[in-house]
Amino acid sequence: MVGCIEGICGMRPNAKGLVIDPAIPASWDGFKIEKNFRGKHLSIDIQNPNHVQSGVKSMVVNGETIEGNFLCECKMTDQTNVTIVLG
Repeated sequence: MVGCIEGICGMRPNAKGLVIDPAIPASWDGFKIEKNFRGKHLSIDIQNPNHVQSGVKSMVVNGETIEGNFLCECKMTDQTNVTIVLG
């Protein structure tokens, strides 16, 4: 089950953090997921206002806009809020 969820979210860990690159049906408005990663709790909100299948238009981590779709471990806090807008 974890593999399915992480596959939809496009989560790929590496030594420095986590790539988040969702691929979902265009008909979905989005979804939310909670994930523990390296001792941090991530609340991830995927929004799909343009009803696309993939492509990260923007990512905000704890109120800070981040370029691309890579969440550096250095940006993670004990409770990390991530908002991704597809587009």
